Amino acid sequence: MIQKSNSIVEVHLDKLKQNLQTLRSHLDKNTRIMSVVKADAYGHGAVEVAGTLEPLVEAFAVNDIHEGIELRKQGITKPVLVFEVPQKSMASHYRMHNLTATVSAKEHFDWLPNGSSYHLNFDTGMGRLGFAPDEAERVLSLVKQNENIFCTGLYSHFATADSPGSDFVAEQHRLFKMIREQFPQKLSAHIANTGATAFYSSEQFNMVRLGIGLYGYAPGTTEIKDIAPILQWKSKLVQVKPITEQSTVSYGATWQAPEDGYLGIIPVGYDDGLKRSLSEELTVRINGERYPLVGNITMNYSMVFLGEDEYKPDTSVQLLYSGSNAWDWASKIDTIPYEILTSINPKIPREYIL
Repeated sequence: MIQKSNSIVEVHLDKLKQNLQTLRSHLDKNTRIMSVVKADAYGHGAVEVAGTLEPLVEAFAVNDIHEGIELRKQGITKPVLVFEVPQKSMASHYRMHNLTATVSAKEHFDWLPNGSSYHLNFDTGMGRLGFAPDEAERVLSLVKQNENIFCTGLYSHFATADSPGSDFVAEQHRLFKMIREQFPQKLSAHIANTGATAFYSSEQFNMVRLGIGLYGYAPGTTEIKDIAPILQWKSKLVQVKPITEQSTVSYGATWQAPEDGYLGIIPVGYDDGLKRSLSEELTVRINGERYPLVGNITMNYSMVFLGEDEYKPDTSVQLLYSGSNAWDWASKIDTIPYEILTSINPKIPREYIL
């Protein structure tokens, strides 16, 4: 993959480990942790994140089998659960690479090769993949019938655990507990995500899945104390030029300079993950000072009004930073930090800081 040279993403692995320790403090000492590194660890780099966390957690989770294979090729040895519906054309790779499949429908038992391991997925209210709770007895029968593949766990997914005090969380917990009681206790059982871990002390079972919290964000609007974003995004000014009062900037000519000053050009646009819907909504930081992005963000460039400050080309610009992080961006365009983070182009180099 050809890397871009217009900006760099810094990932602070020391903060990643601190976030893990903070979230672990919410758990019983015997509760195991599955670290979710799907979507390239939410844009942070799955191989590097998993390599850092492998001594500290018990398992990993990815969305698709190719993500799991990549972790194995890069030396990750802990169990890796694949969330996606098994692909028949790729089913042999579960055993070949020692990956754990997800079984969420009857036909999946037939797709997996002998010797494969899997977790059962039950839909307790997410309304997505999974067996219905009232199918638990029938599913257990299928597990026993398919003795050449090995059930090592079962799981479900909370739909509303991003906020404390949800009655729907309590109902999903009740259903999953009922399902859990019908299966051998030695199996891994997990339903709690970051929100349930931080906000619901009774929902742990014997394993939790930690995703967004590891990367420094709460899953909703309720803050999780003592976690911090681990990613910063930096670029530079490639050109600085004078601009006169009332001059317009970018497509649509929607922004006019309020006074004479200087305009900085940043070589980052929506192709890089700086969403066009954030036009005229953000500030960047240069030499400790904040300046507004102005005009419409274009595919490869964005513009910043510097007022009377004239900077030289190659001056560093902070895009995502403390004070303007993924949550701040998300709140401006009615989305969530997950979308902001996973939108950063993977061709932008990641620099890992220990």
